[in-house]
This record gives sequence, C-alpha cells and structure tokens, in this order.
Amino acid sequence: MDSIGIKNKFGAHIKGYFKILENILLPRPNVLGIEFKDAAIRMALLKNGLPAQAGLPPARAGVAQAGDFKKVAVMLEPGIIDGGKIKDKVKLLSAIKDLRNQFGLANEVVPVIAIIPSVNVYTKVFSIPSLDQAGLEEAAILNLKSISPIGVDGGYADWQKIGIEEKGGKVDILGAFAQKESVDEYMGILEASGFRTVAVEFPSLAITRTIKELASDVDLTKPQVVINVASDGIDFMILSYGDLYFDYFVPWKLIQEEGRISREILFEDFKDTIVREVKKMANFYGSHWGGKIENFILITQALNAEISELIKTNFQYQVNDLHLSQYNDVKASWFAVLGSALRGRMPRRKDVFISLTSVGTEELSLQAETRFFFKTWRNILIASLGFLALTFLLVDSFLAHTLTDFKNQASKLIQAPAGAEVIQFQSQAQSFNQLVDKIFVAKSQSLPISPSFSKIYELLNSRLSITRMTFDAGASSVMIVGEANNESTAVDFKNSIVKAGFRDVSLPLSNLQSKATGGVSFTITFKVNP
Repeated sequence: MDSIGIKNKFGAHIKGYFKILENILLPRPNVLGIEFKDAAIRMALLKNGLPAQAGLPPARAGVAQAGDFKKVAVMLEPGIIDGGKIKDKVKLLSAIKDLRNQFGLANEVVPVIAIIPSVNVYTKVFSIPSLDQAGLEEAAILNLKSISPIGVDGGYADWQKIGIEEKGGKVDILGAFAQKESVDEYMGILEASGFRTVAVEFPSLAITRTIKELASDVDLTKPQVVINVASDGIDFMILSYGDLYFDYFVPWKLIQEEGRISREILFEDFKDTIVREVKKMANFYGSHWGGKIENFILITQALNAEISELIKTNFQYQVNDLHLSQYNDVKASWFAVLGSALRGRMPRRKDVFISLTSVGTEELSLQAETRFFFKTWRNILIASLGFLALTFLLVDSFLAHTLTDFKNQASKLIQAPAGAEVIQFQSQAQSFNQLVDKIFVAKSQSLPISPSFSKIYELLNSRLSITRMTFDAGASSVMIVGEANNESTAVDFKNSIVKAGFRDVSLPLSNLQSKATGGVSFTITFKVNP
C-alpha cells in the first residue's frame, strides 16, 4: 500500500474515532421518520451509528428490521384520513398510540420528521442570482411570497438550493407550499401522541433523498424521471443531479371523478392518466433539458409489469425498477419514510432541506437536541452519583462488619485460658512501641555532630578510648584526655590527628603517664580550622 493510501486509511480511522467521541460527549436523539397516508401510517428509524443508543428499544415480535433500519406500520380504517385531510382525530390518535406500542417507544417525547400527504403540498422551481447566504435567503423568501398559490398568511413555505450553480451565476431553488391549517393539524396530532416534530416534508422530497443516497445503477448526473404509484395517487417527478426539479401529484380521487365512478377506478382510466401525465412530463423535460427521455424509474407496489408495458408501448421508453444499495429487501411503500429516516440520522446543523412549519428546521432541531443533551447528561449524572452512593454504602457496611468481627475475635481471645498472657503481651508491646516513638522523637530533636568531631571519632580504634574532650570556642582549641594500651598507640593517634588536617597538635611526653592497671593515659591538644 502506498503512502497516500496509508494516510487516507489513517485519516478515516481518526475521523471514525472522533465521530464516536462526538456521539458520546454530544449525543443526538434518535429522530424517527413518520408518514401519513389515507390508508396507513408508517414509522421508521435509522440508528445514529453507536450501539445501544439511548431511547432505542430492542427488536420486538412483529417489528421488521433490516440492519439498522427499524420500521412498523399501522393500517387505517377508511375515512380517518381522506384526501390528505384528517377527518377523525380520535381514531387517528388511537392508531398512533398503537404504532408507538408496536415500535416499543417509552412514554418520553420522541422527535420525528413528518411526511404529510402529497395532495397538501405544492412545489415550484425558480432561479435567482448567486448571492451570499444572507442575500440568497432574502431573495428566496421574496420569490416565495410572490409565487405562493396560498398567500403569505394562509400557509407555510420553505425552500432549498438544488442542482449546481450555472455559469451565468444563477442558482436553482425548489420552493414548497402547504396550507397552514393542514400542517398544524398533523403537528397537533403528533404532539398529542407524544412526538415532537422537528421537520415537515412531503413524499417526493423524501423519495428523492432515498434515490440520491441509496439508489444503485442510477446516473445522478443525468436527469431522471420517476413515477411513484402509491396508495393515495400517482406522483410524477423529475430529478437532476439527485435533486427534485419537478413534482406533480395526481390523487386517485381525481381519477375517480374523471371516470364518474365512486370508490372504483377502472384500469382504462388508470392507463389514460398514466399516458396523459407522462406526455406532460415529456414536454416539461424537453423544454428544460432538451432531447428525449430515455428511461423511467418506476416505483410501484402493484401492477409493475402492466405499467412498464404501457409506457414501453406508448413511448418506447426504457422502464427500470428502483434498487437500493442498502436495505434492498425494503419494499417500495417504505421508500418515502426511509428518506425521512435518512434525514433524521444526519446532524441537525447539516439539515438544510425544506420544512413546512412556522419555525425553521434549525431552531426546532436545536430545541430537540438541547432537551436531549441535558436529559442524557442529567441521567448520566444521577446514575453516577447513585453508583458512588451505593459504593460508599457497601464499603461502609463491609468495614463496619469487619470491625465487629475483630472486636468479637478479641473478646474471645480475652476470655480464652491464655487470655491473661495475651493481655500482658499486648501491654508490653504497647510499652515497647512507646519507647520506640520516644527514640525517634529524640533523634529528630538531636543536633548534628560537628564535622571536626566526626573526624576525631573516625580516628578512634579498639586500642584507645577518650575519657574527656573539651573545646574552647574562643581559641578554637581542643583538648582530648584518653587512654591507650601503650605509648606507641597514643603517639600514632596524635600523628593521625595531624594528618587529618588539624593545627598545632601537641602530645608532651609529660602527659604520657603509665597506669597501674596497664596502659597509659595521654593528653593531646590541637586547634581546629575556623
């Protein structure tokens, strides 16, 4: 492996370690994706990347999982949500409660990214000059207000940059609009169900994210035409560089009205709708990108072969199914909520996608992450203090129990036949320890021996001894009176004092006196160096 490869591998490991450290010190809440449709509610979660994330329940029976992707769905009775509007809040709340139970969520508030039905959302692409961030936001908001089909006060609008900047300095913007009343109803239901909404988006935006991040064998540098046949209608989309440029939704209810058949859609009406809307897409494609559509991406839960054959027969286009590089066993009905789960896993500071709420995604996400951060570290602190308190209690109990055992053993020793002897030994040991303590105290208080006197003591041997030593501080003179076994030994001692560097060393012969017991006594005088 070359040096560049080693550096890249090392850098990837370092980034991975920093990522783990960031998740530990700055934990992010698990943000779920939840999708509302007339026929069902779907909820999914992608883990944040660390095992055993806080708030993530274990797998339960009936809850499907693919790797780190966890999902569950609840089917709705007809009429609870009709044409994208909530008709029965009580039953919808009950259905969401069932969804929470199946998912294994606790009673705590859980952050979610909500997908509202396509029929409630209108999209529009426009271009503005390339500006700095502040100027770009101001220009985008002004354009949103001017093209809004709902009005400034009656709805929510948001935008995001798409595509790549053109040579002429233009930036493409995707704008989205939704009725305020409709969005507030879904957010109110979620809040009443124990969820905190951090963003509101729509199916085509979420599916586009799934395609951009997970699609295999799709060339994102070329425009891609997508048809999503869902339970509530048909969504026609055009993607460029992995971003949504065109979105047109045809609900089944509109097809029913055109066919004048209640609660039933004839296949002929269905085919006519497909052919008519594909022609519109082809015209839009030609006017914006030129050329001819070469292939389609078809996302459908049923009638795959029939729809593919219909498009091939009428337009000679190649029709491809959408295959994912991960979660390839996930069915088409989950592609939208998978896209929201992908959005929920990313750091909130990087979430610059459309959110149809009164408050921006950044502010909602910051609130959710702040609450989660303080809650997590509060729990860690409480757990740590609880552990320390328990440890102290256990240690205190152990020491108290040990002390009681020692006392009981001592009592038994005293009561034993040899108890009196043991007590006597204890008293002697205590006295000995006291004497040792006094010796150490005396040693610590004693003055150090003068270096001059230390030299004298080093010159002594077993053949002589000193009986008296006097020191005249004023004259710096010393007199030593001692005994030796003979005169020669005394003279040798005198010579050794001279060699040791002392001055005016004197041993008069008159000071050498024989003793009756043997040996001689001597007197030596000398001066020490000042």
